[in-house]
Amino acid sequence: MTRDGIPQGSHASLVIIGHLLDERGIEPGRALFLVQSEGMILPGRVEAVSGYVLGRDGRVHRWWLSWSETGNTYQLSPWAEVPDPVDAFGVDAEFRDAWSVVFDGSGD
Repeated sequence: MTRDGIPQGSHASLVIIGHLLDERGIEPGRALFLVQSEGMILPGRVEAVSGYVLGRDGRVHRWWLSWSETGNTYQLSPWAEVPDPVDAFGVDAEFRDAWSVVFDGSGD
């Protein structure tokens, strides 16, 4: 894993995910966590990965980097908000690290 939570060898995925999160209004200062490879290669030799993003507003969204055949582009689909992220992930070390990065400016 890289510091951003992306599996090694997934730099292109990280760049694409960053652009797609920007398009969804998830501002820089966010943190990815529980990111994992999905074992598939998308067009452009980009690795499919999934995970969660914690935004500066405290909201968490679940996402999966995939390919839209109809739009002929990368997408974060499925995309869903986690209703109570602290209840859902409060004891998870990766979530706590993400929280520290976003709200305390720290982390590992």
